[in-house]
Amino acid sequence: MASALLLPIAAAAALIATGTGTENVTAPNPDPGFSRVGIVNGLSGVYFRNGWVLTASHVGEGDITLGAIPYAAVPGSTVRFSNPDFTQPDLIAFKLATRPAIADVALAETPANVNTLISVIGYGANRGTSTSWMGMNGWTWAGTRAMRWGTNRISGVGLTALDTRAFQITFDDIPNPPAGQHEADIVNGDSGGGAFTGSGASARLIGILFAHAGFVGQPASTSLFGNLGLIVDLYAYRNDILAVVDRPDCNDGLDEDGDGFVDYPADLGCASSLDSSERSSSLVCDNGLDDDGDGVIDYPKDPGCYAGTDLSERGASAQCDNGFDDDADLATDYPADAGCLHPANQIEAPEPGISLSLGTLGSGVLALAAAARFAKRRRAVLARVHACRAQASSTRSTR
Repeated sequence: MASALLLPIAAAAALIATGTGTENVTAPNPDPGFSRVGIVNGLSGVYFRNGWVLTASHVGEGDITLGAIPYAAVPGSTVRFSNPDFTQPDLIAFKLATRPAIADVALAETPANVNTLISVIGYGANRGTSTSWMGMNGWTWAGTRAMRWGTNRISGVGLTALDTRAFQITFDDIPNPPAGQHEADIVNGDSGGGAFTGSGASARLIGILFAHAGFVGQPASTSLFGNLGLIVDLYAYRNDILAVVDRPDCNDGLDEDGDGFVDYPADLGCASSLDSSERSSSLVCDNGLDDDGDGVIDYPKDPGCYAGTDLSERGASAQCDNGFDDDADLATDYPADAGCLHPANQIEAPEPGISLSLGTLGSGVLALAAAARFAKRRRAVLARVHACRAQASSTRSTR
């Protein structure tokens, strides 16, 4: 048999040993945390609270998709945590510009204990075909991925791996698992996923998935019984995490609303340094709403806003964003007026050389038809002018 020495590699999502391996792609009831684990840079992240996401450092900062909804990261908001000896674990936090409508989850208040049942959730490789190596059975990893949850029990605590304080789970062969338990391995593709104890209101975020450990010489992209999953022990970093995520938006050194101003008193959306949002309901161009319905929100994204203190998201200089039906076609501004291709358009009509038709052939036909109508009108006007000139000449000749 191969040496029992295990080598960690970049880790991923929950591969389950039960059923066909395709199950558990929707949240169980009650939910331990499935709704808060999302896709970040093709891997995973966990929405924690107050706009903050926790993930593995090698996943990196990026937009997170929770369910089908993307949430943008605040650029440069990443915080990488440190160990007492100043080494850096595989753990970061970054902030989102908009907070998802997801209830807060508590962070583990006690150290991880051996034999504790946990749920592991992440986005990674689906289970492939059955396989065996050196007398050990398991599965290959398929080339497709899914967000999936599984269960396992903590088999080791107080570990340090890749400069990260961690605990481990072991992928065991359990012929008849209890109802609701789905033995899981964490596999390549889903680093940054979450490990939870309890469920529903009792759920606790206990760890972040970051590595898979296989036997020396084990074939690549396989899960064999006896493999380990390595999980960041969040209790070990609890105080540092809370010190970051519990800072108010108006006192955290970040520009959450992207208006170029940071914190109180520079950002006028902040009522005080304790304000939890850099947006203000009293500021139309800084309230987080699309007040003029043009699909663009607030300064500096909405071209109708000259500053966060602007009293209107409409721009008087652009007919497609001024609140008036300038071309009297009974449609006002972008996107209601078909002649407005963007709220910054100066006139409520297609710009020269631009056709509203989506088809190339249709565009040519419309352009030719318009040109023909213009030429016909021009000939008619010129004919009237020539007729008037001829009549005037005739009148002069009879005098």
